[in-house]
Amino acid sequence: MKPLKVYPAKTLFRGEVIGKEGYYVAIPNKFKNFRIKVNYGGREMFIEKWLNADGFRRFPDKFGRKDANGNTRQYLLGYFKWNPAKDQSLTEQWQNE
Repeated sequence: MKPLKVYPAKTLFRGEVIGKEGYYVAIPNKFKNFRIKVNYGGREMFIEKWLNADGFRRFPDKFGRKDANGNTRQYLLGYFKWNPAKDQSLTEQWQNE
């Protein structure tokens, strides 16, 4: 089983950024090999697989940093519809793993 990582989301994004409706949390691809517990506004949401995101966006580094080949670094975000856990037993199950 993949290890669990906690991601403290700072903001939610309107789905328009990926052509969808509703509010979404954006998770960087460095979390793709983990199960993710997202915390936002005192609520939490669980993501089993980063690759199951509702949408993806790639963008260049805003500071113009370069990778090892001299190219501008690119970042990839996975967008997940914000749907916090309503069932506390799920929260307890994940905490006990």
